[in-house]
Amino acid sequence: MRKVASILAGLLVAGAAIALAADVDVSGKWKVTSKSQRGERTFDATLAQSGEKLTVTTKDREGNDVKSEGTVKGAEITWTTKRQTPMGEMVITYKGKVDGKTMSGTTDFGMGTGEWKAEKAE
Repeated sequence: MRKVASILAGLLVAGAAIALAADVDVSGKWKVTSKSQRGERTFDATLAQSGEKLTVTTKDREGNDVKSEGTVKGAEITWTTKRQTPMGEMVITYKGKVDGKTMSGTTDFGMGTGEWKAEKAE
């Protein structure tokens, strides 16, 4: 009987952890700060989440919308954005963890890496 109770207790804890992870919703406006070898840059991002699918909208230097795609799986967040530069297309991949109204992680610029963090603006 003790063995059954221990197994049930373990399943309840695991189920609660899965339910909490599934409740992560990053939709809304975020203030993102990205650090790289070239310095620090802060920008606004609007995130829209539908299940695990993520769409990130930012602005380029000319003020045009830039749409990026990614995923949210539990507390793990990833998205990839493409930017046009004088040297051609640059692909930037953001990976990190969501913690309530903040998130942070690493960036891969293809020719270097950096760090990023974000706070929910709403």
